[in-house]
Amino acid sequence: MTRFFFPLLTALVVGVVAMSCTNAAPGDPPCVAGLSAQCRPLYDPPTYDVLFTKLFHPTCASGTGTCHTRDAAKAGLVFEDADEAYALLLGKNGAHVRVLPGDASCSLIMKRLASKDPSYHMPPGKTPLTDAELCTVTQWIDNGAQR
Repeated sequence: MTRFFFPLLTALVVGVVAMSCTNAAPGDPPCVAGLSAQCRPLYDPPTYDVLFTKLFHPTCASGTGTCHTRDAAKAGLVFEDADEAYALLLGKNGAHVRVLPGDASCSLIMKRLASKDPSYHMPPGKTPLTDAELCTVTQWIDNGAQR
């Protein structure tokens, strides 16, 4: 019996550990390689309120054709109210988790912002965030994504 029990137990433990180490939902791309919080942020220190006011709201929720206004709400994410947007980013109240505090590389928002796939990349179009803007978001998340 032990001849079968220990390999089965080992396989079970390895499977549970592997599942707990991934933050990807089925179909999500892998974590972003090469992200580093050792970069020059556009806004220092990178705080949520600064990110919301200077990056998320103006880039994603204002102007024509934006995706994250209340009337468009792509993927259920709205960047019109700072408190609501923060709760949605962190997956509060049953929302899809987009930010994993302390883990920028596996956060969905960084997967979208860093993607080279035009059908997945955010923001859409030919104007990606600058390296300094990406750095600011990365540092905010890696520092715990505090409000």
